[in-house]
Amino acid sequence: MKVLNFEDSVYKANAIRKVLNQCGVAKIELVSNVEDGLQMLKNAEDTGDPFDLIITDMHYPMKQGAVSDTEAGEKLVQLLQEQGKQTKVIVCSSRNMKLPGVYGCIWYSEISDWEEELCDLGREMEKNR
Repeated sequence: MKVLNFEDSVYKANAIRKVLNQCGVAKIELVSNVEDGLQMLKNAEDTGDPFDLIITDMHYPMKQGAVSDTEAGEKLVQLLQEQGKQTKVIVCSSRNMKLPGVYGCIWYSEISDWEEELCDLGREMEKNR
């Protein structure tokens, strides 16, 4: 499985990478803004090696050098839906939320078992591919 993680916190990105690696996912790329991420998605599709899964936070810049946007993740999901992208999306955010139209929402918190939730969603996705 090939994953693109939209995340601007190195600490959180590393924690997500560690969990995915433990679940058997080795191909993980990181992007810190929407504009670059959309370009990475396009480039991967153009080369015939598309991403299988997108993991997104909710709060990061829309483009490189811009201030963080508290709705960037929601805007990303909306753009993907408008473009007809079929790549599954998991929201992994410190905001405990449910976002319609995504594969899963994970509450990234010390009091939740987010690691197990992420592994479960990944396993389920692999099984249904």
